Amino acid sequence: MKRLIRWICPDQRVANRHTMPPLIAWLGMVRSSKEYKIGDVSVAGFYMITEERWVPGTSFPVTLERTDDGGIGRSLTVQASVVRAGDDGVGFTFLQDAAEQEAEGPTGSNSRVDLTKLAQFLKGLPLAADSSQFERAS
Repeated sequence: MKRLIRWICPDQRVANRHTMPPLIAWLGMVRSSKEYKIGDVSVAGFYMITEERWVPGTSFPVTLERTDDGGIGRSLTVQASVVRAGDDGVGFTFLQDAAEQEAEGPTGSNSRVDLTKLAQFLKGLPLAADSSQFERAS
């Protein structure tokens, strides 16, 4: 049945995903909430492992912190919006910070977080081997 569903509705994600990366997340600033595990992440968004469920469209700042040897202590705070809920967590997309939106003005061409900063933050994390790893998060 899953094969039929995948054939009818293929995976829409186009960015390389880092599955079970050495990242933790905090709502707001570092250590301002409980710690959450990240199931996967890409430059488009991330999947947070949690029992909590937020309504799609809900947005708030999230701080991602690296826990691997190459990036230990590095963190990045982003504005994120809930796009879906799964069995074991919630999927988010990255949004542009409100201060950056005002600086660009109403005709700003990019409503996403600065992809260069995000790509630099994620650099060095292992990529997912194949799309079969996405069964859990689908």
